[in-house]
Amino acid sequence: MRFLTLIFTAFLITATAFAAPKQQGPVVINPKSLRTMLLSRNIDIAIALNEVQQAKAQVAQARGNLLPSVNLGTVISSGPSFMLTSVSFLLPFLMPSKWMDLKESSYLLKAQGTSYYLAQLNQFASAYSVYLTVVGDMQLRGALQKQYENFKAIEEQLRLPAEVGIIRKEDYLQAQAQAQLALVQVSQVDELIKREKASVRQMLGLELNQEIVFEAVHVPSSSAESMSPQALLDKVHESSPEAVQMTALITAAQYNKWSKAFSFLSGSSLGVNRPSTGGAFSSVTQTGSVNLGFGYFPALEISNLNIEQLKLRKKELRLDQAQLIETTLGALEEAQKQYTAASQAEDNMRQVYNAELMRYQVGITDILHVLELGNSLTSAVVNKVKAATALDTLRISLHRIMISDQFAGVETCEIERRSSGGIRGKLGRIFNPDKDKVTLDQICGQ
Repeated sequence: MRFLTLIFTAFLITATAFAAPKQQGPVVINPKSLRTMLLSRNIDIAIALNEVQQAKAQVAQARGNLLPSVNLGTVISSGPSFMLTSVSFLLPFLMPSKWMDLKESSYLLKAQGTSYYLAQLNQFASAYSVYLTVVGDMQLRGALQKQYENFKAIEEQLRLPAEVGIIRKEDYLQAQAQAQLALVQVSQVDELIKREKASVRQMLGLELNQEIVFEAVHVPSSSAESMSPQALLDKVHESSPEAVQMTALITAAQYNKWSKAFSFLSGSSLGVNRPSTGGAFSSVTQTGSVNLGFGYFPALEISNLNIEQLKLRKKELRLDQAQLIETTLGALEEAQKQYTAASQAEDNMRQVYNAELMRYQVGITDILHVLELGNSLTSAVVNKVKAATALDTLRISLHRIMISDQFAGVETCEIERRSSGGIRGKLGRIFNPDKDKVTLDQICGQ
């Protein structure tokens, strides 16, 4: 009974350790908290981490394939007894192809670790963009709400004069319709914000009863904004995680080719035989086997073609990065112009609208001009918010390319520690695999 109690207690402790932490009070979203919560809660990132674990297990399997194994030969006699007739020690670490398989698995693990790092970067870029979109829509909602309140105030001012016949009833109805249309715009933005909040809640794995508060921020500018597309491409291409991943895949494919090249050496063993008449073991012999079939050379050709295809993919990657950089820098330059123009337009239209509203209040102009200028002011506000959101989104893309700003806080994966080189160091890692072992938590900074 005591043993069962201990088991149950250990299970509860383990379950508590792996349970998602409960958030107390409102969840405040800013760039830093967004990155922290996303990297620890997002399901897609957790799946990518599981794939790293699988690749790590495959490396352990390839390392285990290098360890010697024992094959016992026996003769069963009449009765329950048996006689051991031979002992064979399989020596796979003498096979070059086994070492190549280990190297291939190691570089595939490195590529998978980079894939996990890319999943974190891309998921955060997407979440960061959604977050800034919500912030922009909330700012738009505030401006539209203020405009609705202005139209509603005009409507209330016209209600009594219209009822007593001082002004035309049509003027009052037009002001009322304008206020209702402004309310519709506010409601539409409210609906959009609710959908965006649901997306953020899903990305962060938050419960439905947890309140989300968004801090209003803007993405800082990058030093790369003043660089030419070619200079930026030369700076980031080789060090980019995409290029690092492709290099690891090419290296793994090259080791796969050498594994195929040495595959004709299919086995090596050390045998000890026992004479049939009994006595001690004697006649130690070392044997090896060679298997060279018709599929040997086509397999080498396929390996070479795979390597060539990966090299072409790397060239394609450079072209894709060049297109992305050129598009981002070009769009960012135009977005800055649009934001400057939209900000000036909003300031001008607000001054004109306020002046026209004062003229109407003293009876110099009619309500139609005031409402038309109110619509123009709303359009200017919308254009400014859209330009600001576009500018923030493009800067997110640029920081993603540069791995700067908040992206610099996403940790890369350290697959294995450095060990001593040479044959002794390599054999030491085979017969003592825990020497340079790195846990999964240490691998990707979880």
